Amino acid sequence: MTRINRYQQGDAVTHPKRPEWGQGVVKHTQAIIHQGSAAQRLSVEFANHGRVVINTAVAPLAPKGKTQPMSSSITSSGGWLSQIERSNSTSHELWELPEALTDVFASDLQRLMATLDTYKYNTEPRPLIDWAVRQTGMDDPLSKYTRHDLEQAFARFARDRDLHLKEFVRQLKRNGKQQVLVQARHQTKILAGQTALDRAMRH
Repeated sequence: MTRINRYQQGDAVTHPKRPEWGQGVVKHTQAIIHQGSAAQRLSVEFANHGRVVINTAVAPLAPKGKTQPMSSSITSSGGWLSQIERSNSTSHELWELPEALTDVFASDLQRLMATLDTYKYNTEPRPLIDWAVRQTGMDDPLSKYTRHDLEQAFARFARDRDLHLKEFVRQLKRNGKQQVLVQARHQTKILAGQTALDRAMRH
């Protein structure tokens, strides 16, 4: 089981998946339970990115000066093999579901609306780039990823998002919260989101 670091206000940290953000300083901490395990909700001020709220169970940070461990076979090889491994390990930033979709501090409606909002993205050039910008926080994701990389990652993201929506709708129906579904269906203006919600509600 992966050990999650415990942070205090004033701790210096880095985000292994966002090295371009630079050093961060923990401004506020809150103990939370994420999927049955203890974690922290942190407000962190990054030198190159500003303030970000992070769930340490979803996006583990590293104390300043430490990096995420890699497999011994890759680490011992060093050189370009290590660089390739580090590059591959960050690519999943593209298909990770945004925290807003699963935020335990948000209401059911807020989480559902955040999920439906992601249906405005698709594999057309402009929506695809907008999605990659949102996922990575980069001004120009094509400086790091190819168009093919983005299309492949979006397919995985869309699959995981659809499964999340299906399970979330099932959970709401099981808990007698159909009104949340009706309200979200009425509020969303994204046609693809409406269609996806209708499909999920039929199952």
